[in-house]
Amino acid sequence: MSVRTCIVLGCLAAALGASLRLAVPVRPVDGTYRAVVRDVLAQRRALVEQGIRREAP
Repeated sequence: MSVRTCIVLGCLAAALGASLRLAVPVRPVDGTYRAVVRDVLAQRRALVEQGIRREAP
Protein backbone atom coordinates (compact mmCIF):
# COMPACT_ATOMS: atom_id res chain seq x y z
CA MET A 1 0.00 0.00 0.00
CA SER A 2 1.37 3.40 -0.86
CA VAL A 3 1.91 6.22 1.60
CA ARG A 4 -0.76 8.30 -0.12
CA THR A 5 -3.33 5.51 0.31
CA CYS A 6 -2.46 5.14 3.99
CA ILE A 7 -2.83 8.88 4.55
CA VAL A 8 -6.20 8.93 2.78
CA LEU A 9 -7.45 5.95 4.78
CA GLY A 10 -6.23 7.55 8.01
CA CYS A 11 -8.01 10.80 7.20
CA LEU A 12 -11.21 8.92 6.34
CA ALA A 13 -11.05 6.98 9.60
CA ALA A 14 -10.50 10.20 11.58
CA ALA A 15 -13.41 11.92 9.81
CA LEU A 16 -15.68 8.95 10.45
CA GLY A 17 -14.73 8.87 14.13
CA ALA A 18 -15.29 12.61 14.55
CA SER A 19 -18.65 12.47 12.78
CA LEU A 20 -19.80 9.52 14.89
CA ARG A 21 -18.71 11.31 18.05
CA LEU A 22 -20.76 14.35 17.08
CA ALA A 23 -23.77 12.40 15.80
CA VAL A 24 -24.18 9.82 18.58
CA PRO A 25 -25.06 11.18 22.02
CA VAL A 26 -22.93 9.99 24.90
CA ARG A 27 -24.79 9.27 28.10
CA PRO A 28 -23.05 9.88 31.41
CA VAL A 29 -22.39 6.90 33.64
CA ASP A 30 -25.21 6.39 36.14
CA GLY A 31 -25.22 4.90 39.61
CA THR A 32 -26.55 1.51 38.48
CA TYR A 33 -23.66 1.04 36.06
CA ARG A 34 -21.14 2.00 38.73
CA ALA A 35 -22.70 -0.50 41.14
CA VAL A 36 -22.40 -3.30 38.56
CA VAL A 37 -18.76 -2.45 37.85
CA ARG A 38 -18.02 -2.34 41.57
CA ASP A 39 -19.60 -5.80 42.05
CA VAL A 40 -17.71 -7.32 39.12
CA LEU A 41 -14.40 -5.95 40.39
CA ALA A 42 -15.13 -7.28 43.88
CA GLN A 43 -15.84 -10.74 42.45
CA ARG A 44 -12.62 -10.69 40.45
CA ARG A 45 -10.60 -9.63 43.50
CA ALA A 46 -12.16 -12.46 45.50
CA LEU A 47 -11.26 -14.98 42.78
CA VAL A 48 -7.68 -13.72 42.63
CA GLU A 49 -7.35 -13.91 46.41
CA GLN A 50 -8.71 -17.44 46.42
CA GLY A 51 -6.23 -18.43 43.73
CA ILE A 52 -3.35 -16.93 45.68
CA ARG A 53 -4.44 -18.65 48.90
CA ARG A 54 -4.79 -21.98 47.11
CA GLU A 55 -1.24 -21.77 45.73
CA ALA A 56 0.32 -20.88 49.09
CA PRO A 57 1.09 -23.92 51.30
